[in-house]
Amino acid sequence: MEKSTTPWIAFPFVGSVGIMPSPLPEFEKPPLDEMAMGVQFEPLQELHAGHLGLYWSRIRPRYPHTEDQPPLAHMAELPKPGPQVFSMELRPAGSFLPRCWFLDESKTGLIQLQQDRFLRNWRHVQGNEEYPRFPRLFQEFLVEWEGFRTFIQDEKLGQLKVNQCELTYVNNIERGVGWEDLGDLAKVFSFLRPVESQEDLPTSEGLSWQARYKLPGDLGRLHVQMNPVFLAKNMALALQLNLTARGAPKGGSKDEIARWFELAHECVVRMFAVLTTPAMHEIWRRTQ
Repeated sequence: MEKSTTPWIAFPFVGSVGIMPSPLPEFEKPPLDEMAMGVQFEPLQELHAGHLGLYWSRIRPRYPHTEDQPPLAHMAELPKPGPQVFSMELRPAGSFLPRCWFLDESKTGLIQLQQDRFLRNWRHVQGNEEYPRFPRLFQEFLVEWEGFRTFIQDEKLGQLKVNQCELTYVNNIERGVGWEDLGDLAKVFSFLRPVESQEDLPTSEGLSWQARYKLPGDLGRLHVQMNPVFLAKNMALALQLNLTARGAPKGGSKDEIARWFELAHECVVRMFAVLTTPAMHEIWRRTQ
């Protein structure tokens, strides 16, 4: 169960995807480190460990590496949360099965699979890989999702009943790129302002925050969280800005899932641009 002291706020959008008068913001060099998109469905009780290996045999030419991870919890966005409760962990997911990672040769692309979840990720590994952009990654996700649906049908493992979609962007804004210490955060985030005082105040050593926003059409929420972190690749200090859209599509068809992701993508991108400053946009080479 998640808790937050930050008020929940509705997006100032009207209607659904594609109605905003201005084009989506774009950046040539965004600080994006990882992006994941996926669906959650009612647990497939007939899906066993052997089936995970059987599925891997189908995709192994494209995803030759595999790892085991602990399963993710089955989550649900509550439609009308109380003052502190907005999402809930319903039950353990796949308690006897791992969450399998199937990684491509570069290990920048991977599929995550467990008894109630299917996700596809893109991530930095070396740190200099070019972000392939949402349209390409979304099409790759749809191809892999349809392949998984076919596998479930072929093996007669039950019906996939999608109850939630999720889109996550992980941005790592490294120290030295527009800011030097945690007293400089107003240079990065537009809703903060520098402390103006004649007092000799100490520099902040830590700051984190979180917020949540309702998606248009009651299709879920966008959860935003910022925390200072040390990056594993080089132990550099960075501001990690996570934006996760999570909610239920109108139905489980390919078109309905696609519409949800298009809306979620638009909300994530616009919120990222709103929360960060024009000075950082110059560094990231904003083009529109």
